[in-house]
Amino acid sequence: MRAPLRELLVSALEPSARAGELAAAPALDEHLARIVAALEADVAFDPSPDLALLAATLATVVEQAETLESALASLARLAVADLYLAAACARGDRKALRWFERSCGPELDRVIARSPGLGLNADEFRQLVLLRLVVAEPERRAKILSYRGQGSLKAWVRVTAARMVIDLSRRPSKLDNAGPALLDQIGDGDDLELDYLRGAYGPQLQAAFTAAVAALSARQRNLLRQRYLHQVSADALAKLYAVHRSTIFVWLEQARLTLLGAVREALAARVPGHELDSVVGALGSRLDLSVRRLLDSRLELELEG
Repeated sequence: MRAPLRELLVSALEPSARAGELAAAPALDEHLARIVAALEADVAFDPSPDLALLAATLATVVEQAETLESALASLARLAVADLYLAAACARGDRKALRWFERSCGPELDRVIARSPGLGLNADEFRQLVLLRLVVAEPERRAKILSYRGQGSLKAWVRVTAARMVIDLSRRPSKLDNAGPALLDQIGDGDDLELDYLRGAYGPQLQAAFTAAVAALSARQRNLLRQRYLHQVSADALAKLYAVHRSTIFVWLEQARLTLLGAVREALAARVPGHELDSVVGALGSRLDLSVRRLLDSRLELELEG
């Protein structure tokens, strides 16, 4: 395995001058032997590691070093298995993403447990961190690729998650100053029936939406926020959750229907039975818009920036 890795690494560095320097370095084989041994021993999620992916990852480490000597020194102290795991996660490897959450998830749980004031449970925080780390944006690569294998991935994730908590805690809650009531944001002001509903059932409807959102699972809330509010693509969500994109569409529809059903159920406990159908019927297509606008306030608190 070492010889193909050498060839792939040198090829990944071409046409830079560093490719020739590294190929001629007597110590390269020693470093690659250690890297291959570590890869075979420690990469538990992938019994057949992708050497091309490893070579591309090592090439980035070598390119960022100022001298050949510092490049070789970096190769000598790499946390190889962690570096390969990070690269596989950024590529969207399903086994790697599951292994990442299994190994680093407890670190994230401990971080968020120290900040109950953020209003995020462990599952929501895990998904938020994964979204930030493994989903690339047009302007930047996946953040997890900034991990360079110097020190453990768990320690790097712990520091990154702690910084995210600090960032989130500095953002004022837009729920505290939400402005007009939820129903005041709907319609054009010329709907007499809606004006009646605002006056007669405004508090009940607001409470129903709040209860419905709380009744969703963490995954359902996150899916609705990420897809419809943060505009995360279905492909990116499929990568994040390590499933096929068709599964994402099924989950999204299930979440939407569950939410709307919970709204109706919550209203049934707050609105007289003989008026419930007319209230829900009058909202009609406005119901989806109402749900999205309620979630929008929460999203800006949790996922902004």
